Amino acid sequence: MLGVPILSCVEIPAVREASGVASTICCYSYAVVTTSVTERLPLERQLAVEAMSLYMLVENEFREARADWNQNRFRRLMRLRPRVAARLRRRWEILNPQPRIPLGTLRRRYHPNIAGHLRD
Repeated sequence: MLGVPILSCVEIPAVREASGVASTICCYSYAVVTTSVTERLPLERQLAVEAMSLYMLVENEFREARADWNQNRFRRLMRLRPRVAARLRRRWEILNPQPRIPLGTLRRRYHPNIAGHLRD
């Protein structure tokens, strides 16, 4: 099972300079340590967990592509995302018994340009 790293950004207090106040933002990535619980689950639940992990990984990549302002990476992820969401939805629907928490909507507006996608 894939672990999605946790991103934490911290603003370091400002330093007075001649031109004004300057502060620094530092971002840290922490790896998630998990045990393999999926080996004890039935096959249909294992597939649902893998689909959810892939979906979360793609969503995390979206955040990083926006932070890097990487247009090509963003477009590739937007082309990949509908297939990942369809896989998750398909795996979620075959679970028996159904999970107590509904999956909800996985829709995202598509715009090939990062700036257009972020605009309301």
